Amino acid sequence: MKVKAFQIRLSKEHLEGDIQLINESIEFVDVKRVMSELITGQVERWSVLVFYEDQRDRVTLSRQDKVSYSKEVELSDDEKEIFAALREWRFDQATQLSLPAYMICSNAKLVTVVKMKPESKEDLLKLKGFGEHKITKYGSDILAILNSF
Repeated sequence: MKVKAFQIRLSKEHLEGDIQLINESIEFVDVKRVMSELITGQVERWSVLVFYEDQRDRVTLSRQDKVSYSKEVELSDDEKEIFAALREWRFDQATQLSLPAYMICSNAKLVTVVKMKPESKEDLLKLKGFGEHKITKYGSDILAILNSF
């Protein structure tokens, strides 16, 4: 299963375009689950996570089970599902930003997130490798993914 994060800005000049982007993105996929959360602050917006599959995913889903997370860490089936969702989110972020995936978050950090299950940005700050910048940029998405399981 893949996950894609969207931001819907509530200002009139952005609202219609942001919604259109979501609609275009999900037009040819099988949406499995949608999670949303209102983010308040300087710019109010909805953070929307769309969990989906497309035809190519059905062929490659078994490949996710073969991923080596870490030789020392065992993940339960539920944790593997969360880890896979975080990896898909990381891949989408890396693609959008033209960065290698490890620059967003390494596999080891994702495993730590899965195991520790932080419930707030303050909890994320306690994890090694998560500073203010990373949490400001990615914290809401990571927490939303965790909360969707």
